[in-house]
Amino acid sequence: MYQHIKILLATALALSSIAFGLPSRPDKSHIYDENRLVSAQQTEFFDALSSDLAKETGISIDAVLLDDIGEREASQYASDIAEKWKADAGVDGEILIFVAQKQRRKFIVSKGTANGILDDVTLKKLDQEILVPHFRQEHYGDGLLVLAAKLTFMISDDKGTPINIDEKDLPQEEPMTIRGWIFIVVVFGLLIALGTRGRRFGFFDNMKKLLSVSEIEKSQWPEIFKNTFGDNLVSAFISGKCLMEGFDALKSPWTINFILKDNSPAEIEKLAPFMKRASRENLEFVNFYSPAEIIHSLDKSPLEYVHIANRNVALCGIKPLTGFSPHPEKLAAQCEREIRKTLDQLRSNLEEASEQKTPVKHGSASFAKILDEVLPLLYGIYYLETENYPENNEVVLERYPARDLAGLIQTLSGTLARIERGILI
Repeated sequence: MYQHIKILLATALALSSIAFGLPSRPDKSHIYDENRLVSAQQTEFFDALSSDLAKETGISIDAVLLDDIGEREASQYASDIAEKWKADAGVDGEILIFVAQKQRRKFIVSKGTANGILDDVTLKKLDQEILVPHFRQEHYGDGLLVLAAKLTFMISDDKGTPINIDEKDLPQEEPMTIRGWIFIVVVFGLLIALGTRGRRFGFFDNMKKLLSVSEIEKSQWPEIFKNTFGDNLVSAFISGKCLMEGFDALKSPWTINFILKDNSPAEIEKLAPFMKRASRENLEFVNFYSPAEIIHSLDKSPLEYVHIANRNVALCGIKPLTGFSPHPEKLAAQCEREIRKTLDQLRSNLEEASEQKTPVKHGSASFAKILDEVLPLLYGIYYLETENYPENNEVVLERYPARDLAGLIQTLSGTLARIERGILI
């Protein structure tokens, strides 16, 4: 009876798939490729990588490249295929790379356990960083392999399971095109040794970029900091503009700061062996504070410490400056100094824009850059006025409107006048 039920269920699922036009998972491949966009050599390597990942972690990486999906809603169609392929493979998690050529749509869809490791924001960034540039040049196979390598790295790190691929797994099929040989040579050059069983698939330097706070927290960096500084470490934490709204990890690094009991050059030098790796993974080591220095400079740089206390992510050690509240008159004095310097620069920018007859207004790249530089100061002014740290840029700009460069100058000038009259303290 049980066997009959299984057969009926399998038949029903197959009929459902046919009715809704869902492509079936190939028996011996992780790629369904209608227009043969991916070479046999690259398909073979993709299959080896995905099979190894599924065996070790229960998560499969697959690709569906279709010519035309008609009137179907692309995102839902991709989701339906991912659900079906996950069930067909009997895996716990599924990542599907979906492409509809005629509709020019593509998605990276995660299901099951994969969804808990790779959220939509991370997948969209991977799409923009990897698939877009490769697909734009119609290098579909290259894009799939590079993305599969990055996904494998992220999943295996989260699971604590290193994935190894033997060099013999690299395709040796003939005939090989010149571009194919170049690609294989590049892949060989990027393989990283990991013990005796095989060699772990490497990835391009720009793929090593950590794209989110959660990736940094799950990476090896917290442990590196603990092992490097030992009992000397008070706190290692992310802070600065990288935690402010609008930060783009593809363009700017994450700034890591430290509080060390002893922040002498000899102690700081202990991080030197990790500097190249940090640069590749998009981290920048910025400030090394000591508790004594913080205490002595609280009144000199209260604006800096307001930001640290209210916008930080501790990677290891204590959460920095918990409960810090600056002396209002000290914060007002620093804000006044910063406003004066900022106004001088903004007025110079306004004069230059007027001479060139290029107005700097809301929506322009030049104004967005200027506003990005001024926002930390506006956050400090907001804190000075309300004794609360603002939640986001919208809250700040609602209180301090700035539609263009002239408006920003007017806002800061008015704030400066209120500080001078003692209204903000």
